[in-house]
Amino acid sequence: MKSSGIIYYHAWDAPGTPAPTSVKPKAKSRVSTRSTSWATLMGIGMIALALGGLSGPLTPRLRLEAKYALLSIERTLPAYQAAIQAKMAAYANSVYTRFGHQVAQVPAQPHPSVPAAFDPLKTPDGASIDPVNKDFSLVIPKIGVNAAVIPAVNPTKPGEYLKALETGIAHSSLSYFPDEDGAVYLFSHSTNYDWFVGDLNAVFYLLKNLEEQDMVVLFYKGSSYTYKITGKQIVKPTSVSYLAPQPGEKRLILQTCWPPGSVTERLLIFADLVEASNETI
Repeated sequence: MKSSGIIYYHAWDAPGTPAPTSVKPKAKSRVSTRSTSWATLMGIGMIALALGGLSGPLTPRLRLEAKYALLSIERTLPAYQAAIQAKMAAYANSVYTRFGHQVAQVPAQPHPSVPAAFDPLKTPDGASIDPVNKDFSLVIPKIGVNAAVIPAVNPTKPGEYLKALETGIAHSSLSYFPDEDGAVYLFSHSTNYDWFVGDLNAVFYLLKNLEEQDMVVLFYKGSSYTYKITGKQIVKPTSVSYLAPQPGEKRLILQTCWPPGSVTERLLIFADLVEASNETI
């Protein structure tokens, strides 16, 4: 037995054992790496499209609801400011009265013998609302609608009224004009899918916020026609009796699809004429 400093042999270090050949690792396939990268990119793209598809339909609605909320705040802000000022004055008077003093009262404004006429085309801060045109247009101050009306559009021909709705609100050719003795029928039609609803069609989404006593103003051939809302109704698409000519009724009918973005039902808004130009009805 040979004495050496080696404690043990590896199999390939044993005397007479040939040295092992080195095995090179297999190179990764470039094709498989590229395929994985493309698959990852496609997955990210599909997720982005899905998120866009979910958020896209909500964008017009959120924008319009925010606009309506802002209009509501602007309408109620003057009343809140007056109420706050009155409470502050009353509180100040109560404090000064304790010390034997009293704040001078602001004399109340006398009520005019004849009430001031209400102007629906005035904003809460007194600014005037100018229609987009005076040939034929619709203004609904409460929901911020100010759009042109396309006259004499056939409501039975989709190709005709869909084209009209791209640029304005459609006036039914089966109804009357504002200066005639009959009902005026205006409509705005939404598409089957929320994400294809255009801004103009989406404006009529806010018709749901209209209530009785709200004012609507039509401009036609340079004259204005003011209507007061009397009610609203949801009907089936097969209820087309409202499209028939209604002579002798000086009123306005507004129609849009309901719920917004669908064609399941129709929302109808009814309003009676209360003033034509400067002549009260």
